[in-house]
Amino acid sequence: MRISFPKKMFQHFYTCPLDLLEEELSRSSIRMKLQEGPKTDQDRALYQNELDRLSVLKYINQLRKGKLSREDFGQKVELADNPA
Repeated sequence: MRISFPKKMFQHFYTCPLDLLEEELSRSSIRMKLQEGPKTDQDRALYQNELDRLSVLKYINQLRKGKLSREDFGQKVELADNPA
């Protein structure tokens, strides 16, 4: 199942300085580690959204570094016109 991700956010992170992307990856990863386990359905949905966002940021980072092909990225991520 592909993760839906906004095209505008993809463009931002694909074209921004690499260190900015890596800082965002680090912040997102830390936020995930500091969260307690989700208890309600709403908490689980929010947690899953944050996990998906972190995954896409990692894929963008791999794509930019040449560790992931555009085709493989497209199999993992669906770029959407509207926010997910």
